[in-house]
Amino acid sequence: MAQGQGLMIGAGGLRFQVDYRGAGTDRGPSLRIFGDVEGKPVQLLRFDCFENEPHFHYDPDGKNNQLRLDKANVSDPIAWSMDYLRGNVTTLIRVAGYGALANQLDEGVLTGALPTVEKALRDSIPARKAEMEASGLCFRVEYRSTRTDRGPSLQVCGEVEGKPVQLLRFDCFEEAPHFHYDPNGKNNRIFLNKARATDPVAWSMDYLRGNFASLLRIAGYSTLAEHLDEGALAAALPGVEKALRDSVPRA
Repeated sequence: MAQGQGLMIGAGGLRFQVDYRGAGTDRGPSLRIFGDVEGKPVQLLRFDCFENEPHFHYDPDGKNNQLRLDKANVSDPIAWSMDYLRGNVTTLIRVAGYGALANQLDEGVLTGALPTVEKALRDSIPARKAEMEASGLCFRVEYRSTRTDRGPSLQVCGEVEGKPVQLLRFDCFEEAPHFHYDPNGKNNRIFLNKARATDPVAWSMDYLRGNFASLLRIAGYSTLAEHLDEGALAAALPGVEKALRDSVPRA
């Protein structure tokens, strides 16, 4: 895999790339360690400090030997990864199959970089899902990652016949921002024009302001729409917008 998005930290002839990844049903901070082999950047090791199945890879883009951590014994995958790397980077790179590169590395310099790497991994974690309520609706905010895109996401939920229903969802993604009417039902999805909607979060707030009842009717929930207080909902939007912006990872 080529070096891509994420915070890059160079030390001792290697590059530590940190980002927050989503993979299928799992997610978490990820550390990729790159070095140059025959003049080309190669991903040597990767540590996926995921919530459900934390694991690490030797030579991810080659033989890809993947080893899973025992969650019963590893409560903090980031701390475990740092301990595993400390004083051991050259050995791990040899195991990955890059002995010639390992011979050129300064283990002391690499160990000295690990506190900075650990801080970057922890800073990459987005704010926990925030929930707010107004006029019988619930706003759920999180930072979502798909296979090809990522960004703040807003779910607008309400109760229909005594059951919680996701009425609208606004995915303020980097590449293809869009929103959904009735995401778990008919799921009518509409993409934003990025040339006009340069700030998807601001666009979403403007689209919702004073317009909740109309949008819920389009989503197919007219009975619920009749009982809304547009003023109370509009008053909640500044807090919702702040939560969306705060959900973006710091790294």
